[in-house]
Amino acid sequence: MKLIQTCSRVALVAALFIAPLAHAQEVKKPAVVSLTVENDKFGGGTDRNYSNGLRIERVSGADEIFPALEWVADRIPFLDLKRQELRQGFALSHVIFTPEDKTLAVPDPTDRPYAGWLYASGTIVGTNGNTQDTLQVNLGIVGPSAGGEFVQNNFHRVIGVAEAQGWTSQLKDEPGLEIIAQRLYRFPGPTLPLGVETDLGFDLGGALGNVRTYASSGLTARIGWDLDSSFGPPRIRPALSGAGEFIPGTDENPMGGYFFMGVAGRAVGRDMFLDGNLFRDSPRVDDRKTYVGDLQAGLAIHYRQVQLAFTYVNRTEEFDAQVTPQRFGAFSISVAR
Repeated sequence: MKLIQTCSRVALVAALFIAPLAHAQEVKKPAVVSLTVENDKFGGGTDRNYSNGLRIERVSGADEIFPALEWVADRIPFLDLKRQELRQGFALSHVIFTPEDKTLAVPDPTDRPYAGWLYASGTIVGTNGNTQDTLQVNLGIVGPSAGGEFVQNNFHRVIGVAEAQGWTSQLKDEPGLEIIAQRLYRFPGPTLPLGVETDLGFDLGGALGNVRTYASSGLTARIGWDLDSSFGPPRIRPALSGAGEFIPGTDENPMGGYFFMGVAGRAVGRDMFLDGNLFRDSPRVDDRKTYVGDLQAGLAIHYRQVQLAFTYVNRTEEFDAQVTPQRFGAFSISVAR
């Protein structure tokens, strides 16, 4: 009886994740549309620091790229067009930052200021086997015109939560520019019983701009099935992020999934959401930390053309007066078309 129960459980797990060892046919690499929502309510139930992020993105199919972007890509030193499969991506994002005590009309000057950032992104992604290069340019507006107060307080009214009182002290309007580069290496590991695959990802990258300037590096371990379908789920940077693409399931292998755990670190030269406006006087903190780390874990599952992913993030304190680490969750749904 115990043997039957054990076999049933194994069969259930295999049926849930559908784990053939390899694709039996040439797979199509189509365009992918993703919606990513990040919120501290998904993590620690708080409503402070990095309060909310929303991103809508479309990444093109393989080698579907505008000639102008291909011309740009051809002049980027780390992209090799003769060896790499190219994609282009376009996205619209909105993020909100708030201090810990939102009941104060005049926020605590030692806490982070209120801020919203609304921006558009253009991305070039080059993939060659187990290496993926990403160049992303973010351009938008920080300040009242970004609509942070409108989004947060109207949402609070809908769900019956008290409005934040200190938005009149938010960062001033300022155009925001951020140029991000990242190289991600994927090292396949041993295959375990039941066809369970493993791999280790290592990334190097950085950002330059008046919004954020930093250098970053990280490691991510994954275990599951069909790991070569993607380099990881989409996220809102500065978090370690996949390129927003994945290879959908086939008739022979319709489903895959994996657990992942990773650690990332950033050496921060500038963070507008703590340092304040670059060109205008504004609230700021005087004790921003230079080094910030993320510990993250999560699950991603795809079935045919749809991928769902959830990531739990523990981010270390970003300034000395911050009482506790930041904890938030990220949920994404991606559809290949």
